[in-house]
Amino acid sequence: MTTPPHDHDNGHDRPDEPGSLRCPECRAAARPVPPRDWPLAGFAARPGASHLDGTPLCPVYGPHGAQPAEPVGAPARLTTWQAVRQSWLTHPDWTSADHLAWLDGEGYDTDLIDGDPDEVIGRWLAEHRRTARLTVPPGVTGEDRVYVVAGGDMVAVFDNPDAAGIQRTVMQAANLDTIASVMTPAQWDTARAILRAEHPELVITDARHDATGPTS
Repeated sequence: MTTPPHDHDNGHDRPDEPGSLRCPECRAAARPVPPRDWPLAGFAARPGASHLDGTPLCPVYGPHGAQPAEPVGAPARLTTWQAVRQSWLTHPDWTSADHLAWLDGEGYDTDLIDGDPDEVIGRWLAEHRRTARLTVPPGVTGEDRVYVVAGGDMVAVFDNPDAAGIQRTVMQAANLDTIASVMTPAQWDTARAILRAEHPELVITDARHDATGPTS
């Protein structure tokens, strides 16, 4: 069964109840999840909320033209796993002890975690880091690799996959449409020349150890 899009009579008129997010324009139920399709990808950050059918919230007009409305109401409380995932995206350098302290401060009962909380959160963090690592495509061999992460108007280049992974999670936490790839130095030289020619507004930062600093 699918949820009818933009159902005005959704019963979400109590903004202090968890899960009562709604679009302020059409008053349909909303969710704290970016829209599935975002026509301004690459030019503007993807909004952090959408209608239940995955479309952006209704447009409102401001000093910079039309943009999706901000949801109103109280978001549903995240599960402990979701909360750790969210805080890890914002603070990729936090330890399990840091996350435990943050969870306690947010009112989560960490005693309800199945197992030793420090060990369980450590496993969650290891899995988050593993799945965030960049994969090496076929044809890119040897140790001389370039790790490229792009989001918004910024392109960052690394020779370390861990540093590139952290940059990627930071961009994702900012709701940027992020692209990551691994290539040879020669391939990067070609890609950089194309980017400079076709997208002169991009800021290209070279964070490799043998680089002299930002390239543009």
